Amino acid sequence: MIGRTVSHYTILEKLGEGGMGVVYKARDLTLDRIVALKFLPPNIGQDDAEESRLLQEARAASALNHPGICAIHAIGEHEGSHFIDLEFIEGMTLGEILRQGRLPVRKSVAYAIQACEALQEAHANGIVHRDIKSDNVMVTSRDRIKVMDFGLAKLKGSSRLTKPLSTVGTLAYMSPEQIQGGEADSRSDVFSSGVLLYELLAGSVPFRGDHEAAVIYSIAHGTPEPLSRVRPEVPPELERIVNRALEKNPADRYQSAEDMAADLRGVYDALPQTNSSASSPSNAPRSAPHSIAAAALPSPGSGEALPLKSGNAGVRSVLRRVILITLGLLFAITAWVFYRAGPAAAKGDSGGRKMLVVLPFENLGAPDRDYFADGMTEEITSKLSGLSGLGVIARTSAMQYKKTPKSVRQIGDELGVQFILQGTVRWEDAGGQSRVRVTPQLINVADGTQMWSQSSEAVLSGVFTIQSEIASKVADALNLTLLQPERQLLQLKLTENPEAYDSFLRGREYQNRSNDERDLLVAEQMLDKAVALDPKFAFAYASLAGVHSAIYWEYYDHTDRRVQMVKESAERALALDPDLPEAHAAMGFYYYHCLREYENARTEFDRGLAVQPGNQDLLIGLGSVDRRMGRWEDAIANIGRSVRSDPRSPLLHVELAETLIRVRRYSEAENHLDTASQLAPQLGDAYYKKAEIALLSMGSAAQAREIFDEARLRKIEGTDSRYVYFDVLADECAGAYAHALERLAVLASPVLASQEQYLPKDLFQARLYALMHRGSEARAHYTSALNLLERDVRSHPEDPRIHSALGRAYAGLGRKEEAIREGKAATGILSVSKDALMGPLFVRDLAEVFTMVGETRLAVEQIQYLLSIPSEISVPILRIDPTWQPLREDPAFQKLIASQPAGNP
Repeated sequence: MIGRTVSHYTILEKLGEGGMGVVYKARDLTLDRIVALKFLPPNIGQDDAEESRLLQEARAASALNHPGICAIHAIGEHEGSHFIDLEFIEGMTLGEILRQGRLPVRKSVAYAIQACEALQEAHANGIVHRDIKSDNVMVTSRDRIKVMDFGLAKLKGSSRLTKPLSTVGTLAYMSPEQIQGGEADSRSDVFSSGVLLYELLAGSVPFRGDHEAAVIYSIAHGTPEPLSRVRPEVPPELERIVNRALEKNPADRYQSAEDMAADLRGVYDALPQTNSSASSPSNAPRSAPHSIAAAALPSPGSGEALPLKSGNAGVRSVLRRVILITLGLLFAITAWVFYRAGPAAAKGDSGGRKMLVVLPFENLGAPDRDYFADGMTEEITSKLSGLSGLGVIARTSAMQYKKTPKSVRQIGDELGVQFILQGTVRWEDAGGQSRVRVTPQLINVADGTQMWSQSSEAVLSGVFTIQSEIASKVADALNLTLLQPERQLLQLKLTENPEAYDSFLRGREYQNRSNDERDLLVAEQMLDKAVALDPKFAFAYASLAGVHSAIYWEYYDHTDRRVQMVKESAERALALDPDLPEAHAAMGFYYYHCLREYENARTEFDRGLAVQPGNQDLLIGLGSVDRRMGRWEDAIANIGRSVRSDPRSPLLHVELAETLIRVRRYSEAENHLDTASQLAPQLGDAYYKKAEIALLSMGSAAQAREIFDEARLRKIEGTDSRYVYFDVLADECAGAYAHALERLAVLASPVLASQEQYLPKDLFQARLYALMHRGSEARAHYTSALNLLERDVRSHPEDPRIHSALGRAYAGLGRKEEAIREGKAATGILSVSKDALMGPLFVRDLAEVFTMVGETRLAVEQIQYLLSIPSEISVPILRIDPTWQPLREDPAFQKLIASQPAGNP
């Protein structure tokens, strides 16, 4: 385009390019002036009606006459592409300025006021901008604000003109109603202005995430980090203004940009005058001028740009529905270094069956369709897992071979399989329909030959037929004799609604990703949408129940309301499909996680396994319930079955190791932790459990500290409560109290919470100061912990973790009766008979309370009991843990620790 003449413009240079078009610097030959020409994407204005709307909205925007708005001179067309003739502006975008360093507070407020005044002018004329962001606001060479891209704004009464922007940069500024597809009016611009002002003050946007769905969740549900924490010099009134602009409910926000500007002017007048700042870009080197595209521009001068005064708002602007399609994201495989696990761990659970793995189908389409290929892989795996005579490697192990360079023989050897199913998926949108083409290949590992391959193509709604055909053909190729229920299972359709299926796959992708709160809540949103689109979607209800259950179990929302959500979703799934294994899994986890009715949970898990013996969720559920019931050998057997069918899942190896630790089979546990570390070198759980074994089996604080030192060298800094607990315990047992305090000092959270523990950082610190005989400091930290715990126990009186921690805080302050009361309360709420896995943790804490308050006999009785059952207490650790120092002279305690030979100190 450079050097060409378009209409009556000569193109001089390209200024920039983005999702909404390409911008060129040009000379208007008619008026002999420099302008910026923005060529819009080809999809805009493809029919007469759309072109008419484009012209209508551009005319309205061009009528805006305000010093804070980039002027629109004209709109034209060249070779089928529409372009807008814009005012050429010399300056920098706020985004460019912020990339050099954040602005002084006073300057930030001045810019925000000008932006609000410009928006109010547009709103008064019935125009909503919809895309306010730092890269759409220019600072001219005269240090004035110019809001750009009104040419793509929304005019009152018009319908959708452009596709919603989907880049994370734009997404981060959208209002909750925009991202949720609701009606958006001028208050959406107010929200975006609040995001912009937060960014000006903090140097980053308030709602962030690693991917689009995470940003969407943050906008809809998240709370920004307080400005007072990010930047203490921000006055409280300014923080209040930002918070009001960022209210989720439009009715709670400023109702106009002018109202927001008025409050900002009051703050501006009260701020101290300043001309420069170390963090301001005002002293940056000057460079060649340019316009609305992003390139190096002269920095604004150091003088303050005083806010302009404008008239009051007139007309309330229009409503516009913005439909935001949440893009599927690349499935994030953790960058694990794959080592071959040992022979015992690496072989599938054959039991005389033919063993197969379904490798992740390769996505040949756009990267944002990866989730679909992964979902198809999971569904085919699920169908094949229900066939008798066939052992199928579970999803977690299979997914580790996504885009692997390993040969068929290597994969077969590592997984212990004789057959590999792999394939490609291509998704194409044409003629208003989405079509899927799948090409599977069944390979014999022994000789690398292809046993079967057949391409299939269908519209999106026919994808279930393709999945069923693939599973059936694989069964035929392997000469499997199928029972009638198995054939019916292969033909099962999840839903008739393609859009519901798409939302289901997106939700499953986040559900499978992790038990992190953000991933679970995004999964909840996607699965809610799936069942809304198809109320008969049984598998989606089952998955939704699983998400609700995990949210409750992990204490993200430990309320009766969440329990009811689990129950309703699980019951709905079973009502729709009484034979669906995932529905029985959902109901099983409802009984397990929400009610702790373990026998009922086992019944549901067994019913599901009768239909699909290799279902990983059911096997894990069964093994987990066995642990809680004290059926330790059954638990080891069932979790072991799960490991054998998913041999390259590091988390499963850790789960099995944890079970073995409780029954004091330390050597076997260590072997599984070694395998987990080989599969996932950055997995913190493997390190702290190895350190726990060093303490429990040998009483070796030195070895435990070496393990944590190795983790630190590998840049592993575990922050969950169990990791920190054993890290600090290793230091305590070694007498390295100062080092333990340093470890605690860097923790940002005041409370370390997990399913097993709820420990204020102050409680850790108090204990350490007490061991160092620094009584006043210990008392101060015990008091801080006590204040926090007394507040929390009032809110959650049913939580044994809080009672247990509170008991130790009372004990540290010498309040004996209250300490014993709270320690016993914890063991009463969750006794060993109710929960053989977690119950002993609270018995151990009660023993510590008795020790702290001088009840030696009672303490020794609790320890004796713990040594007689599976628990995390052993004779070697009793010898070195300073917790038990006050018991050292007691004859009964001495007899306990003399009951087996001393380990390595």
